[in-house]
Amino acid sequence: MAKEVVVTVISDLATDQRVHKVCQTLHENGYSVTLVGSKKRKSLLLGKRDYRTIRIPLLFQRSIFFYIEYNTRLFFRLLFLRADIFLGNDLDVMAATWFASAVKKKPIVYDTHEYFMEMAGLDNKFLRKKIWKSLESYIFHRVRYIYTISDSFCILYKNDYNKDLKTVRNVPYAHVSENALVSPLVNQVLTKIPKGKHILIFQGAGINPHRGVEELVLAMKQLDPEKYHLLLIGGGDIFSQIEKSILDNGLLDRITVVPKIPFADLREVTRHAELGLSLDKADNINHRYGLPNKIFDYLHAGVPVLVSRLIELEKIVDQYNVGTFIDNHDPAHIALMIEKVFADPAQMDTWKANTIKVRNELNWEKEGKIVLDIFKQVEAETVN
Repeated sequence: MAKEVVVTVISDLATDQRVHKVCQTLHENGYSVTLVGSKKRKSLLLGKRDYRTIRIPLLFQRSIFFYIEYNTRLFFRLLFLRADIFLGNDLDVMAATWFASAVKKKPIVYDTHEYFMEMAGLDNKFLRKKIWKSLESYIFHRVRYIYTISDSFCILYKNDYNKDLKTVRNVPYAHVSENALVSPLVNQVLTKIPKGKHILIFQGAGINPHRGVEELVLAMKQLDPEKYHLLLIGGGDIFSQIEKSILDNGLLDRITVVPKIPFADLREVTRHAELGLSLDKADNINHRYGLPNKIFDYLHAGVPVLVSRLIELEKIVDQYNVGTFIDNHDPAHIALMIEKVFADPAQMDTWKANTIKVRNELNWEKEGKIVLDIFKQVEAETVN
């Protein structure tokens, strides 16, 4: 019989590419997969998946009560699911997932997408941070199989807990079976993009503080509106503030805002951009050592990038020569760098051509094998 893997995550299943890719890889390699996530009032409709999905509806939509309610409901739901192996995604589901695995006496794997204790949302929140730190320490000392998104995060966690983690980068598939017809949602978004302008794109399901979006909006105020247009797609803690800033600064004709859309549609829209932006600030440790998946979404779509000088981003951009950097977050500097990018069409052509090498070398067909190796190890050691 196929091994039953129960995967837990707190995010909206419709937009979480990494979790979908892991589940799909396990499914295609003979595992029976059940993915459990949350369902908020504004959650997107979930398309058909090859594996089973469960969405837990919640009364609380945010704050600490959201996490408490979800983990409580999740724990009891997990108790009644068949499982041979559990896979928890990020610390905010690990309380329920760990205790369910302990009660059922089943092995557990942990995928930490962030350097959780230094996430922007925990800034200046001493008590909340202390609680999360206690949980993280408890988990790290008890879970044997852990992987994360970047080599830098592996080093940080090694320093914290003297534990060796695997790196599984959040990269797209190199080869994607596309639908013959573009979805109505994609067509709806594309009709909002003006013709004859350089299209910039900033995407992210977590547009939160320290992401550089506030400064990017102000940078658009300094760019020629006849030449440049920004496509801002996603959601997050400060998304409504960003929308207000766009309105207050009279930038409605220069910036098109699109709420979260399913990742298959996002991939298609991204292809119509000319420059992808990732502007996380180095003053946040989670960002400084992280590796945003948007960088790979851009490059796999053939879109060169303008990014912050962060450790993991510099490695990719310099190694493959697919873009350039901002040196600070002053809106005038960001605007200047955007202008410099488009002032050199030959360089842009080189960067765009080099994105093909990124797609061929950094893709989920390769990274997914690391996940499979981890699960094979879990199975082998469980049997022994």
